[in-house]
Amino acid sequence: MIITMKVRALIRGQRVHGVGYRNHLFSEADSLCMDGFSARNLRENGLQLVEVLFEGDDRQVSSFMAFIRSSWPKAAEVSEISFEEYDGRVEKLTRFAIRFQAIQLSKGVESILRIEAKQDQMLEKQDRMLEKQDQMLGKQDLMLEKQDETVEEFRGVRSDLKEHMEKRFARIEGEIAEIKRVIRELGGSCV
Repeated sequence: MIITMKVRALIRGQRVHGVGYRNHLFSEADSLCMDGFSARNLRENGLQLVEVLFEGDDRQVSSFMAFIRSSWPKAAEVSEISFEEYDGRVEKLTRFAIRFQAIQLSKGVESILRIEAKQDQMLEKQDRMLEKQDQMLGKQDLMLEKQDETVEEFRGVRSDLKEHMEKRFARIEGEIAEIKRVIRELGGSCV
């Protein structure tokens, strides 16, 4: 005759929530084909607590208790595990699976909505940055226009200066030639 047992396990620690503990336990309960299983996160005196209710035959219950004692998620920090007989109702494993999946999907949707909100904020910041970049490019264009105007002014000044200097040098050369001519006429020597 197969005897069905019900057990309540309490897993306490600094970090037993948000580490995949319930999924970890569910996977093992499912592999053992437990009749009933449920797990929920609670808090007790500042500690995190996972309450696990499970139901099965002697072999299943013993195997599951051994698993709970020896295995937990890598990120979990467990300080105490206790077991006690339980005489209340234990949810069917399949019912827990459906409910737990709905809870996890709900968390996923919340996470997606948070990501979407952050993405919107980032896009707004990016738009502001692009506006500033456009302003900077506008200022840069104005500076380049002024630079082109200045270069053209310098070219004009250089051209004017060159023309002026050429006329002046021509006049000076003419004056020197005239001075040399006069010195020669006076009987001096010129180089």
